[in-house]
Amino acid sequence: MAHNYPPGMELVADERAFFLDRWPQLRAALERDGPDAMVDAILANEPDPERAALFRFARQGLVLDDWAGKSLDGYMTVIDAGISWLSTRATAVPPEERHDYLAVLAELTFNYAADLADCWPGDDEPRERKHFERGCEVAEQSIGLREELEKSDSSKHLGWWAYGYHLLRLGNTDAAVDGMERSLEHARRAARHAGERDDISSQAPFPVLIGAGYLGLARIADGEPSGPDLYGEAIEAFRTQLDDSERAADAQFGIDQLARVREFIS
Repeated sequence: MAHNYPPGMELVADERAFFLDRWPQLRAALERDGPDAMVDAILANEPDPERAALFRFARQGLVLDDWAGKSLDGYMTVIDAGISWLSTRATAVPPEERHDYLAVLAELTFNYAADLADCWPGDDEPRERKHFERGCEVAEQSIGLREELEKSDSSKHLGWWAYGYHLLRLGNTDAAVDGMERSLEHARRAARHAGERDDISSQAPFPVLIGAGYLGLARIADGEPSGPDLYGEAIEAFRTQLDDSERAADAQFGIDQLARVREFIS
């Protein structure tokens, strides 16, 4: 995947390796003095590319790795600080450099919203209303950034999905339906652009089917009669793809994810 980085990011060509090298130090600060200490440790790095890399990959240690001290609240403190820093820097740098900071910010906000969602199979970390509220806020920010940066339909599909998901979990079902409709439309546009099927069938790409499934869920929650049928069509298309070795893993992930969220909806 190609990334846009702040000027000089070539100094940290392998950002993940850079983070993993610094993670023991950051984790020690976190465990000793709390998430604010980890933020201070990140901000102590110079130049900006190093700070950006550490904020971008903080989720690797704080959310994706399995360790006793991890928590969503600590993660929120760190990423909120990263968003604040990037937003401030984007307004302070010369105009020709602003785009690169915003690109990192667009990625950070989406990943943050996705990590606060509770749709992921195997993720049993409890969520509270505050997590969905913050997820909704940063997802909306990510949508705005993706529009400003003129991102692809694939990118916009993800932004609207995250926004719609948190609206759904907050019980704002009417707005969630709107968000998921926009997400699915962007997924369909991306499919057409790539020469792929954009209907709800076994030949459709993953974003179209997952988008349809989530729209079905939002409509079910909102009491729309079309919801169960659309949800069922997406699940059936995924089930058919289980016989295709190239699609099976993604299809199972889609089924598991949608089935998990279905349990949340009365």
